[in-house]
This record gives sequence, C-alpha cells and structure tokens, in this order.
Amino acid sequence: MMKILNILIAWRGKEVNYFNFNNLQILLGKNAIAYVHAENSFKKPHTCFNYSLYYFEIKCIFEGELNQIWKWIYIGLKNCRTNKFIKFSAVTSTVFNEKHEDFELDNISWKDNDIFGCGLVYPPTNMTNEFPYVFFTQNGKQIGKAILLNENSDSYKPSVFLISCSIEANFGNNLEAKPFNYDISKHEILKEFY
Repeated sequence: MMKILNILIAWRGKEVNYFNFNNLQILLGKNAIAYVHAENSFKKPHTCFNYSLYYFEIKCIFEGELNQIWKWIYIGLKNCRTNKFIKFSAVTSTVFNEKHEDFELDNISWKDNDIFGCGLVYPPTNMTNEFPYVFFTQNGKQIGKAILLNENSDSYKPSVFLISCSIEANFGNNLEAKPFNYDISKHEILKEFY
C-alpha cells in the first residue's frame, strides 16, 4: 500500500479542511498550497527480463470559486538521488524534465474532476542500451511524448503540488474496485521522447 509521507502546506487565506490518509484524499481550501509525495518510491528492478511499469493517478477537484488563476497542479516524480522533478503542469499544459526544460503540449485543457496520471517504465535489466522513461495521461489518454531518463534513474517518488485543489489519488491498490482511467494493460513501449 502506498502511503503519504510528507505534506508541506502554506496557507494564504484559509487552512486545510480535511486529510484522509487511508483513502489518499487531500482536500484544501481556497489559496492553500501543498506539496505531497508518497512514502514508497518506484525503484529500478535489480533483475527483471520484462518491462516494469509504475503508475499512479490523481483526480483533481477545484476548491473555492472557479477562477482558475489561483488553481494549480503539478503531477510527477521526484528523483530520490538528485531531488529534481519530472512533472506535468495542468494549468500551463507543460511537461518539465529534470533539467527544468519545458515542453508545451497542444490542445490540452484542464477541467474540474479531470484525472491525471504519471507512469514510469523501466526496460528489462538485460537491455543495457535502453533507458527508462516517464509519461503522463489525462482522462485515460496519453498526453505529449515521454521524457527519457538517461542517468540517476534508480528511484523516484510520486509527487503532487497543488493550489486551491483537492485530489483523490489512486496507486492501484485495488484495481477491481477502483480501476485506473488509463488502461495500463494496453500500454505500448514508447519510442518518441522530448
């Protein structure tokens, strides 16, 4: 089971309304800023002859007025060795790599109750010429290209930054009762990268 380890909160106008760690729900009031990351990390397998896929999703729920200027969300992964992030910004429709280079996506809009996902794929350990990559989804569909991870890619923590939004996280603990929006069984190995 994936657990929330740290929640860092800064208040601007209103304090946190509700935390439910069992269901991994975080509900924040107007202008509240939070950074959340999971306790367990996605780790590179030591010996595996298949591709390994790690994935999680968050449902975004707008809080307060629908003025989107104060609503913000990033979903991504924090490199446990370098503390750098690979992330997707829903409000700017932009993917950022660990060097903080940005890649804007076309035709992406963010609405209340959208479900965003983040996946990490490690190649088989006997394929030394292939590298792991990160991809993002929205409402069950892949968005943009993948981010290729060339170095320092042994361990990542799922992370979310949010302002004036609530989230419901799904780490796949019970896919029969709560399936992912994105069908991970149909994920094809990606070949297009930023």
